[in-house]
Amino acid sequence: MAMTASACGFSSPGGGTGTLYVVAHLSGDGSTAGSSVRVTVRGGSANGDPMSDAEVAIRGGGLGRTIVPYDADRQDYRLDRFDWVPGIRLEVVRGRDWLDGSIDVPGATLITNPIADSTFKRVDAIPLVIRWKDEFGTVAMDTRVRLDKADLERTAPRGALEFIVPVADLRVDDKERVRVRRSNELQLAGGAAGSIITATTEHQIEFRVE
Repeated sequence: MAMTASACGFSSPGGGTGTLYVVAHLSGDGSTAGSSVRVTVRGGSANGDPMSDAEVAIRGGGLGRTIVPYDADRQDYRLDRFDWVPGIRLEVVRGRDWLDGSIDVPGATLITNPIADSTFKRVDAIPLVIRWKDEFGTVAMDTRVRLDKADLERTAPRGALEFIVPVADLRVDDKERVRVRRSNELQLAGGAAGSIITATTEHQIEFRVE
């Protein structure tokens, strides 16, 4: 049976005028230095004109209301190095048009098994159990586990904190890399069709397979 995390319950599709197409991606490793947010704002639909004059902000918990500035070169709103908190609220305002929504943010993902630089021996004929934990105890809707050298990528069950890999799926290599990428996604009810917000954390380590 897979171990699972608990839910925080902060997520809300929010509201709005339905006139702004907004796609927001939050990503981080749990630290202030490793956090980033990218927000696209367009008028009416995914094919609408980019909106450069909206006020875009994020906030939540210990993160006070923080403006996300517009990047004219990339035609989106960008911010790095902010507090990575368990729940983040997005606010977008342009004149009388507006949108908001909140999402449960996965905490820093830490792989606890295998241990970095350790050795897994296939001859023992015991499956590899990949385990990880979440700093906030947040349930992740989507968890991807990848082993680079084995060229294996699988989706773990919702909220899972471990994944079992059969010995036959592993490849002998001095530098196998395992990555665990966990994310939540939410449709923004107050936006034009296709408006979403996502929050993702990822961790990777290297170990040996003999």
